[in-house]
Amino acid sequence: EQILPDNYTIIKIGESIRAIYGYDYVGVNKANGNPIYRKSDGSMVQGNIPTSNYKVYDPNNPSDISQAAALSSATDKIIFGPSLPTFFGAVNSKLFWNGFDFNVMFRFSGGNYVMNRTRDDLLQHSFTNSSREILGRWKSESEPGDGWTPKLWSQGGNFINISNQTNGRFVEKGDFLKLQNVVIGYTIPKSLLSRVGIENLRVFAQGQDLWMSTKYTGIDPEMESNGVDFNGTPRQRVITMGLNLTL
Repeated sequence: EQILPDNYTIIKIGESIRAIYGYDYVGVNKANGNPIYRKSDGSMVQGNIPTSNYKVYDPNNPSDISQAAALSSATDKIIFGPSLPTFFGAVNSKLFWNGFDFNVMFRFSGGNYVMNRTRDDLLQHSFTNSSREILGRWKSESEPGDGWTPKLWSQGGNFINISNQTNGRFVEKGDFLKLQNVVIGYTIPKSLLSRVGIENLRVFAQGQDLWMSTKYTGIDPEMESNGVDFNGTPRQRVITMGLNLTL
């Protein structure tokens, strides 16, 4: 069986091409704020801060960091799901009334996963340009935070986040519904136009990418490239006004 992994995805027989592939993040050790991962054999390890190594995580004794462990890129990664949408489509509607025309199109897509590398980049523990998510960090046993964001460690983001590789902490569903296009127009009655020698005149306003509904926490799930969203360029909202004139 041929397996061709890269840092974020995998090409494997029987799987969607470039499926999201990485470490199975479980959450935060409430006893010490360390990040926890599930290995391929079902056991769990914690990234020990600040020694930059892995220790066994025992849920029955979470404060114990005495047993050494490992997290292997060769054996402990999992496939989260496809980076390609498994369903997509659009709904388009046109209405005409008394010279007015109205066209609206909704577009949807989903079933895919995105590695939100930009989110990782904003949680690098460098104390510059952090996202609001850092406010949910572990502070102490009595203040465990959101249970998903480990404790702070200055300049330790590469180890805590396992940067430049897929970390389940930042893997999200890419489902969305977008109001892709709206056009509103009005055609001037020919009885008025004939007086000034104009055959047809239509004025219109058009909007593109006006609205989106998604649970994805980045700017736009379509900013991904090969399943990875890393500081890409978002789609622009465009509003256009104009006229169609026939003499």
